[in-house]
Amino acid sequence: MAEETKQEKQPESTMPVKKKKISKMTLAEVEEALKKAVQDMGGSSSKYIEHLNNRKKELEN
Repeated sequence: MAEETKQEKQPESTMPVKKKKISKMTLAEVEEALKKAVQDMGGSSSKYIEHLNNRKKELEN
């Protein structure tokens, strides 16, 4: 019975990656996320990229 109720742990490679909120990111993290987003999305017109740019301006001031 105890074995049936035990939950098996997932290997780290299959666990979902939790993304950090933009409002909690540091300047270095924002710049890294911007580079990756522009490269993956092939442009800079998404809302995610706009929010990253706003956060970057906020941190630079």
